[in-house]
Amino acid sequence: MKISLPHRRGRIMAGASAAILAVAGFGIYDVTADGADAASVNVEFILGGSDANGAGDNVATPGRYHGLAASPDGTVYLFTQENDGMVMWQRKPSGTTKKILLSGLDGAQAEQAAVAPDGSVYLAADDLWKVDPRGKSVKVIDTDCEKHTPLATVLSKFCTEQVTGVAVAEDGSVYIGDQMIWGDDASYVHKVDGDSIELVAGRPPKAGESYELSNPAVKNGINPDPGTKATDVLVSDNLNSGWLALDGESLYWRNGPGIVRINHDGTLSPFVAAESPEAIAEAESPFAGMGRARDAEIRRNVSDATRGDLAVIPGRSEVYYSDGGAKYKPTKEGAFRWRSNASDSQEKLLDEAGNGKAVYQVAGGKLAPVIAGVQAIATSADSLYIAVESEFGDDRDSPENWNTAVLRVKLPIKKEH
Repeated sequence: MKISLPHRRGRIMAGASAAILAVAGFGIYDVTADGADAASVNVEFILGGSDANGAGDNVATPGRYHGLAASPDGTVYLFTQENDGMVMWQRKPSGTTKKILLSGLDGAQAEQAAVAPDGSVYLAADDLWKVDPRGKSVKVIDTDCEKHTPLATVLSKFCTEQVTGVAVAEDGSVYIGDQMIWGDDASYVHKVDGDSIELVAGRPPKAGESYELSNPAVKNGINPDPGTKATDVLVSDNLNSGWLALDGESLYWRNGPGIVRINHDGTLSPFVAAESPEAIAEAESPFAGMGRARDAEIRRNVSDATRGDLAVIPGRSEVYYSDGGAKYKPTKEGAFRWRSNASDSQEKLLDEAGNGKAVYQVAGGKLAPVIAGVQAIATSADSLYIAVESEFGDDRDSPENWNTAVLRVKLPIKKEH
């Protein structure tokens, strides 16, 4: 089985199946420790899915999904497009929820979002936006320019064609994944620090250079040889690349059919590397091992929605990514059925939920499926969050006919030995 990912503007999660005692390098994960059914995934609503309006911890979050992020302390930020404009929902760990109307962001759909130490949220939505806690929106990188200059070192002179990924370090440094998709196709990672911008990974093609895997620069962008410099690789699949995740030790970069780790010394290490996709077993139930992550191949996106996601839980050394190679709805039956104590309105939202992506976990070098049927993922210090979008009525173009919710996935208990 090959694991796959969606085309730009579309997120999708691949269905999977497997019961777990997945062995990581530092402990055993037991998803059935609380007596739950192994062939299901436990979720709980933390935002949306209610008929109530107003403040508090039980509110409706209407509108179409446009972005999801979480801070290390578990504060969740959901962006939705309503008829009156773009809204940011802020949900504190206590359950207190705040609705903030944004200005200047109508229609901007984030491929990824990330929370900065000061509480601002960065949105990779073709351009790069920064939204402060009061809802003030500022465009940090504008991709509307006469000449693209992805190798510029001053932010005011920098211009790329698309910003699709973003991650923020503890010191406030911002990393972006960006692409050139017409002409000299290439995918990059840049670091933004004040008014300076530094190339971290990727390079433009040379005249007449091949984009095939037979080119070592292309092959090393997916499954790098030891010592490969991050700035020496050519990423050819720029419609399926650009998402980032940062854990303090490493920066993870989704760049086509694989994920690489960018090390402190500027070299690359393989992570999800498409080494031997035929060695990956069929998914059987949540969190059940399927084989080595280095053997897996992420499929290309198949829809016109957001294409993928990447997140990491540093304290658990777990990386999660979503695969847009197929579409799935939340299910109440089968190996990947969703288990929750949901209200009638929440059950209705799940029944009306649109197609979504599949999510996979990489822990201790092993690959395992998690859940299928979600729009996006985010992580805090100890939790995995998923966004779900539902449609009702006849007019798909009207935000009033959509609802969005955020749920928390119950992760396996880690037992140290």
